[in-house]
Amino acid sequence: MRFFNHFFKSLYSPPMIARLRFQGIGKAIGYVFFLILLTSIPVGIAFSLAFKSGIEEFKQSMTSEIPDFSLQNGKLTADLKKPVVHTDSSETFIFDTTGSIKEDDLSDYTNVIALLHNEAIVISGGETQKVPYNTLGDVKLTKKDISSWTNTLFDLLPVLIPLLFLFIYVFTVALKFIGVTVLAVIGLVLQNISHRKLSYRQLWIMSAYAVTLPTVFFAIMKLLHTDVPFSFLIYWAVASVFLHLSIKETPQPKG
Repeated sequence: MRFFNHFFKSLYSPPMIARLRFQGIGKAIGYVFFLILLTSIPVGIAFSLAFKSGIEEFKQSMTSEIPDFSLQNGKLTADLKKPVVHTDSSETFIFDTTGSIKEDDLSDYTNVIALLHNEAIVISGGETQKVPYNTLGDVKLTKKDISSWTNTLFDLLPVLIPLLFLFIYVFTVALKFIGVTVLAVIGLVLQNISHRKLSYRQLWIMSAYAVTLPTVFFAIMKLLHTDVPFSFLIYWAVASVFLHLSIKETPQPKG
């Protein structure tokens, strides 16, 4: 419950963050894990649903709409005169060996699986992943092979999705720790500007809480599939300002 209390107050209260500078470093580390878990759950659920829906859409399209094809020497070939485009709800599947559809043509899609002439492109929740066929090495695949692999992948989704979420969570936590460490270094400069005297340990603890507001904001924007211009600069500006306000809430050294 204390983590939740610190979480909500860290969204708006620099004085509370200033008081937390006396907290143990272990609790601050635990808060970072908690913050990332809390902000990752909605995004993770949305990603998992989109991923599962995309696999289902791909499986259905492979069965009923795609002609026989071959993937060899980094090229996807089929007896096709025009692209196959199938949209179901918010999911879109594209199969194009004609070269008519380019990567730029997919920018308007939020969730799409596109098998193009030279590469496969997956857009899930606005995030784009590309797999050029020539990176697969000297392989030869047919529609029958892909259908078999798709069925296996679909059966493994209950295991793969939690593992994927765990990997994303650990990776995000690691990045957040790096960010907090960098922000604490910025705090060394900010404390001099504010004429305060704090240890790096105290600044690190305060930084762990100062990143709450921008972390939550960008998690919500990601959940809403909303692109924020200059997001990198905005994140660091908000975190730095919040840390600076928190530093100013600490007493000035005597003498």
